[in-house]
Amino acid sequence: MNDRELLDRIEGTPWIEDLLGRFDFELYRRDYGPVEPVALAGGEPLEMIAGDGSGGAFLLAGSGPQRPMLYVGSEGEGGLVATGLRDGLALIIGVSSLHDATAFPVDEDEGRKLRDWLATADAEIREDWPELNADRTRLRAALDLRQVDDTLLRSLHEAAADLRYRPFNEEGLPYRSMLSWLDEPWHGPDRPITATAAVPARADEQLPGQSSLF
Repeated sequence: MNDRELLDRIEGTPWIEDLLGRFDFELYRRDYGPVEPVALAGGEPLEMIAGDGSGGAFLLAGSGPQRPMLYVGSEGEGGLVATGLRDGLALIIGVSSLHDATAFPVDEDEGRKLRDWLATADAEIREDWPELNADRTRLRAALDLRQVDDTLLRSLHEAAADLRYRPFNEEGLPYRSMLSWLDEPWHGPDRPITATAAVPARADEQLPGQSSLF
């Protein structure tokens, strides 16, 4: 299934749409749009496909059968989540939250710190949702999604650091990285980016102040 077919399957299967809502991926919120208009430096079209309970928005960028998936948070954080909807959904249902999954560097302490953080968050969720693992398995089977492993977590961190897909608002100000631990001296009201000034970063280009992640 391509991205459009995957969305059609979700929309056409009430139990899938309802269960994704429990994972804070709610299709009806797309009717309200993100908290403010956003754009990408390269001018790619953006389509909001869902939202979360905090006011954040999930968007697909560009055109074609597989489109990059972005998150635009209500608190000014945002960026690329995955290169396609399927991996984006795998992350959404496979971790406690995208914020938890980007809370620590993926290679810190050989990844143990992040994995322990996510395991603790999952344990807290299971206290009120004992069927969490079973519901994840149901959705993975229905939508042909992969399980979250170190490779997928690493790809999330690589995606979140990609400046080509960092959204900016109408004033030309970029959103903060979802990698909350990342030092970004270029960000701020005195250093706006615009569609003409923000040249797309190369895939191997690091953010200012960023040490190599991988």
